[in-house]
Amino acid sequence: MHRDQLTVVQRKSKPAASEAAEAVPASDAPATEGAPVDAAAKKSRAPRKPRAPRAPRPVGEAPVGEPSKTMLFVANLGFNIDDAGLSALFTDAGITVVSARIVCRRWGLPRRSKGYGFVDVGGEEEQKKAIAALDGKEVEGRPIAVKVAVNTPHEDEAAAPADATADGAADPAPAAVAA
Repeated sequence: MHRDQLTVVQRKSKPAASEAAEAVPASDAPATEGAPVDAAAKKSRAPRKPRAPRAPRPVGEAPVGEPSKTMLFVANLGFNIDDAGLSALFTDAGITVVSARIVCRRWGLPRRSKGYGFVDVGGEEEQKKAIAALDGKEVEGRPIAVKVAVNTPHEDEAAAPADATADGAADPAPAAVAA
């Protein structure tokens, strides 16, 4: 038997309800769970419309708080740089590093870098030296930004002294306030 004759024989042996289902093209038939999807059916979809370009983000406000005397903020880092790599970047430039930390995403495994970090250099002179040496330097094809970090006041700490004085308790040590 030829292949065409075989399919005719098979169709005759099936009930009439299944013949109606076979007569409907695969793209018009309702999708069933677990059924394989034809590659031709996927390609027959209309192409996606291009998305409208996003509006640029507004320039952020200056951070509120006092500038740190020892910490630096390093931005536009490559996503594969780790804490040791950030520390090595500064020590290679002749800066004394107390600690270096890359900020990572909170969720997901492995926890991936957000592209920025903080470096503790120990003093203001080292800060100035590091900014002069590394700000704008290309690392892995990206110009990094090195700035003085800002110690932001936490709302919990700012609210605690006000509550204590309202109760008539003695005022604890004053919190650092930016002038």
